[in-house]
Parts: sequence; C-alpha cells; structure tokens
Amino acid sequence: MHELKILLMLLLYYHADAVEFAAKPKDVNEFEGQTATLKCFLKHFNIETHVVSWWKEKAKLSQQNEVVAMDLRMSVNLDELPFAGAYSYSLLITELIIEDEGDYYCQIDQAPTISSGRARLFVLQIPSSEYPKCSKSANMYLVGSQVKLTCISELISPPVKLNWIRKGSSTLSMNFQAETRDDFFKKHYTFIAKKTDNDATFLCQQTTDAVSEMHNCTISNLNIQYRPEVKIQHTSALFAGSDSILFCQSFANPPVTQFQWTFIPVLNANEYIADGQVLTLIKPSIATNGTRITCSAENNIGINTNTVTLHIKKEERRKNFIHKKDEDLENSPKTKRKNMNMDAKETQSVSLYVVIIIIVLVVIIIVVVVIIPVYYYCFCKTRTVTDSSGREIYQPTVYYDTRNRASNSGVYDRCLPRLPSTGQYDQWRHSFASQVPEDLDQQGYMYIEERNE
Repeated sequence: MHELKILLMLLLYYHADAVEFAAKPKDVNEFEGQTATLKCFLKHFNIETHVVSWWKEKAKLSQQNEVVAMDLRMSVNLDELPFAGAYSYSLLITELIIEDEGDYYCQIDQAPTISSGRARLFVLQIPSSEYPKCSKSANMYLVGSQVKLTCISELISPPVKLNWIRKGSSTLSMNFQAETRDDFFKKHYTFIAKKTDNDATFLCQQTTDAVSEMHNCTISNLNIQYRPEVKIQHTSALFAGSDSILFCQSFANPPVTQFQWTFIPVLNANEYIADGQVLTLIKPSIATNGTRITCSAENNIGINTNTVTLHIKKEERRKNFIHKKDEDLENSPKTKRKNMNMDAKETQSVSLYVVIIIIVLVVIIIVVVVIIPVYYYCFCKTRTVTDSSGREIYQPTVYYDTRNRASNSGVYDRCLPRLPSTGQYDQWRHSFASQVPEDLDQQGYMYIEERNE
C-alpha cells in the first residue's frame, strides 16, 4: 500500500523538472539473522546525469548499483518504474546483526545534495532459549534474614521484561531492583524470611515485544530454617490412679534432634516413663498436683520449651464423670435423633423386604397358573388335520425317519435287531419306520437286504 501511494505520487508529478524523492523511506523491523530491505523512490531521475547513493549516518554505503562499503552482506538495486523518470532504489542487508540498527537515507549527489527522509532499521532480537535464569543468594536462610532472588536475561533490543511472582499468591511486595551489567539484564527480589516462606516456590516470567511467547524459570522448595515450636498436649482431665499420657508436639526446620522432660518438683523415676516426645505418668497421685512439667525440643538452630501444670482429680469424680457422660450421651438430642433415624431405617428395611417377597410370590403364581398351561396348549397339544371331505385324520405322536447305517471298520452296527433270515448283523443297513397309533403297545420293523452279486 505504501509503495502504491508512492507510485501514484510519481504519476501526478512526473511532469516536474527537478529531480527529487517522492516520499520518505519507510521504517523497517526485522529479526536478527534475517534480511532487511529499505527503499527510497525518485522522480524525474536521469540515470545518465544523476547519481544516487545509500547512507547510514555519515557513512556512504552505495552509489548507483554498486556497494562501496566493505560489507558483503549488502547489495543495491536501482530499478526503473513504469513512469517517466521514476525509479526505486533498494538496499538489501542479509544476516542482520544488532550493529545494523540505525538511521538510513538516500542522497542525490549533486550541488547542492538532495536527501530523502530517514528510515529507521530496527533489528529485533529474541532471547536465547537458555534464558531466563533464576538464582538465589544462599541455599539456606534463617528466619529473620534477608532472601535475595535474581532473574537474569540478555540485554537485547527490544529489551526483555522480567516479572517475579510467588506460586499460590497473586501479588508480591514491591521489593524489586533492576540492574544492567555486562550485556545482561537482571531483576532482583528481596524479602525478610518467615516460617511461612519455607518450601515456597517463586517464578520469574520473561516477555518481549519481539514475540508473544513467554519463558520462565523457577526457584522451588525455599529452605527457611527456624528453631522448634513446642506445645504440650494432654487429655482435659487427669485422674489419680490412672496412667496419663502427655505429648510434646513440635514444628521445626531442620527436624528436632532431642526431646527432654523436666519436673518441678522432681518426680521419682518410677512415677513416669519418658520416651522422646511421649511422657507417661504412672498412676499419678493427688500429691503430684501442681507439678510443673516442661518439654524441651532442640535442633541445629536452637532450643525451645513449653511448660504445663498438673491438675489431678480424684478417682471417684472420674467415675461419676464417666457415668454422667454416658447418661448425657444417651439422653442427648443428638443421640435421640440418631436412634430415631436408626429405627426409621430398620422399619424401612423391613418394609422393603416384605415388598420384595410379595413381588416374588406374584411372579411364581403367574408362571404356574398362566404361562405353563399356555405353553403346554400351544406347543404340546397334537394338531388336528382333516381330509378333503372334512373328516378328521388322526396324527400319531411317534414318527421315525429312515436311516442308513454302515460300518467301515468291520464292526457291526448293533443298534437294530438281527436280520430275520440269518440272525446276524450286517455291515450296511437301511431302516425305516412308519407312524404308529398311540394306543398300540407294539413295535414293528421292516428290513430290506440288498446284495451286490
């Protein structure tokens, strides 16, 4: 479209006498390593008397159809357009490098010289696939110390944009610092380590105006170390004469290496069993009331403690307490509702079983009373056949098909009686039977013997 407008301008002004440029050359954006083409257009240009050249800043690159710069990647073309005195002058640069970026223009070498407007060549760069790179200032941090995360990419044109985000969090505090050094662009994120930062994952996203594709790098499992958090847990009530268990719960990074139980006043060795995080009080007595029990947990970072005071109740109160609890549990609205629901479910289950039994009985009655008689009537009853005069012809229920029997192996077929003439079995036999009335209790056979003479 731009070139079409220039051609139209040349057509409108071709009758002017002075040589000049039709329009300002167009800016060009091209990726590094590709080929860029810049063009300027002339009108009323006489190739015999006028000389045109390409320039970058103050460096002359070409003259007419020849490149004067010592750069084999460049070539020029001076092409005549289909209008009198109209020409297109092109500069081609292959295998673009970042140093090719700059302002280019055409110039008609005469006195005074005539210059076209300047065209900007932007060499776009794409970051290497190995970027961005993420790094952290240390492999381990203590709670309260400063954490510094760094994202690195190349210093290119157009410049990349780096953005830090935390996985699972929409925003981060604005503790970002950008830095340019040794052809690299860096973006740092700093914050004070907290316990909640342990095992956190941070992501650095890289974007550029050259391409829409996004790349990123990750720092995962951030190691934030702190001394143990300790809390002693036990049942709400401790009763005299009954063993009681206390548990020393801890949270620490790195894990706790040692637990220790202490008592004020000191308990006898037969009054307790200490096994790491678990302390068992062996049948404590009322005399131990008010004893202060302390659990100490230690890891490589430090030590922390938690203390509780014993409150021992009498055994009788414990029994009453349990009995009362049982009664309250039985009479509680929640228990009553639960029992009602169970009764309703049982009633519903019984009703369902009754319905199923009734359905089964009905199906059995239908099969016995209806289906079996109908089946017998339709498939088992002897069909009636009549002759041409309408008289019924009785059809017996017994009928035998003819059969041929042979014994290739020489073993006689003994399925039928012996031949009446010889009393022996034969190797080949043809048998047939006729229909016999049902009221006769007799069986008849007819035999035909055939011999090959």
